[in-house]
Amino acid sequence: MKKRRNIIFILLSLLGLLAIILVGCNQQKTPATPQEAVNQVKNAVTAATYVGNDTCQGCHADKFTAVPHTKHFTSFKPLSDYPMAQTLGPITVFDAGNTDKPTSATIDLSKNTVYGVMMDDYIVAQAPTGFKDKYYRVAAVEKSGDKWNVKPASQKDMDNDGKPDWVAESAQTCVTCHASGIPTGSPTAGFSCESCHGPGGVHANATFADKKTTMKISTAEEACLNCHKSDPVKDKQGNFTTDNHHGTRDFFASKHAQTGEINGCLTCHGPHKANASGVLIKKDKPVDICNDCHEGKLNQAKIDQIMWKNPSDAYGHITRDHSFTAMKYEDLGDDPATKPVEIKNQTIIDLIKKVLPELAK
Repeated sequence: MKKRRNIIFILLSLLGLLAIILVGCNQQKTPATPQEAVNQVKNAVTAATYVGNDTCQGCHADKFTAVPHTKHFTSFKPLSDYPMAQTLGPITVFDAGNTDKPTSATIDLSKNTVYGVMMDDYIVAQAPTGFKDKYYRVAAVEKSGDKWNVKPASQKDMDNDGKPDWVAESAQTCVTCHASGIPTGSPTAGFSCESCHGPGGVHANATFADKKTTMKISTAEEACLNCHKSDPVKDKQGNFTTDNHHGTRDFFASKHAQTGEINGCLTCHGPHKANASGVLIKKDKPVDICNDCHEGKLNQAKIDQIMWKNPSDAYGHITRDHSFTAMKYEDLGDDPATKPVEIKNQTIIDLIKKVLPELAK
């Protein structure tokens, strides 16, 4: 009997060991599928920290011989780049977004709460305590001779004392493109490599063999159209209007966009080098780029018609229409007295509803 119990015990022990082995085998990690491997790379890139331009420049010095001369790069600069006619110090500003309860604060422009200057115009700073948004255009700069002066970004009698106050306007949406390093906490506050390529911390610390798998190489549509939005917008009255601010106005309507026969933005534009005019296109004259494909059929006069500018634009720095004859200004039914270009032409409205059904809702 004792011998039989020993045999049963041994058999049960062997069965238990076999069960443990089988469970362990089932729990072993199976090799990742190609898609899982891609997702792992994406997750690593997403989790990366922002390292700033100085880190990128260490390996990509060739790009930095050209990039600093682009309008992208110079769209946001440190306040220290502007030689001032007066010593910087405290200013008192009101929160433009708080009209129910006027809220003011004193900001010292000589301190590091100031991020920099956007488009050689607005001084962008961290929001003071009690302000509604995170980032504000607290003041502006204006050149006089070889020096710069600080002036209000906006003025209004906020406290009803009969005197105009300095008003800080929200820069919440502005910094998303003009100073993308601010909301991400990058060492480079303004436009940087990481504005298009994403955070580079994992890439910078990877071995040489792993470099390519640790950096997101964005398509032109991802990198460019995040900021240079092409689609129309709707006003409060429900009118479709061309998006004048972002630059690639109405590219969605062009045959270039709809046929997919070109390499998107990068057919005409180069991301790292400006032409002689400081514009990110591959040749000094836009017409020369067109004629590469259109067999010399275009001249500058035709380009001015094909790529029209909003005649009511208040600033003059807005780029040309990119629908390439699909949306001729004179055919849109726009009221020239308004700054937005209203789209009243039914053919174009039908095209919007077809190509951009979400916008048409």
